[in-house]
Amino acid sequence: MCGVDPVTLAIGALKVGTAVSGWQEQRQQASNQAYADYKTRANADQAYLNDLSKIETERGQAAREKGTEEFRAKLKRMKDLAKAQNSGFGNALRVAQDVGTVFDADYNDIAFGFESDMITLNNQRTDAYANMSRIYNNIAPVYMPNSTDLALRVGNAAVDTYGTTT
Repeated sequence: MCGVDPVTLAIGALKVGTAVSGWQEQRQQASNQAYADYKTRANADQAYLNDLSKIETERGQAAREKGTEEFRAKLKRMKDLAKAQNSGFGNALRVAQDVGTVFDADYNDIAFGFESDMITLNNQRTDAYANMSRIYNNIAPVYMPNSTDLALRVGNAAVDTYGTTT
């Protein structure tokens, strides 16, 4: 046998086996981490979609509420106008103008409230995306040991063992 004693051969085999075992363990850890990162991204995506769904539901509810309030204000204006005109108080044109002024103020309040709701919902949408981005950005890249790495480890183990015996 080429002048290598059995103890050195056993030590070399042990170092090579340790290198291969370490490489396999690191690959498994990298694979596990990659899967965990995949699940983290999937959960972040799902949370983002859930947030968007809630925001769009609130947007629809705000639009319905606005429509309902506008309809109620319009009915109130018509009721007040009819009541004032039927009561016979003053000039009908002046009564209509007075009731119209109150209606315009109510309509502006409704529009302002709706616009405020839309701004809040848009901010919530931006916050939801920012949260998903933060989660993505906190995921560290995974290094997957490759076959070149294994070859280098085995080569180093062989050199450490057999390179010193010459």
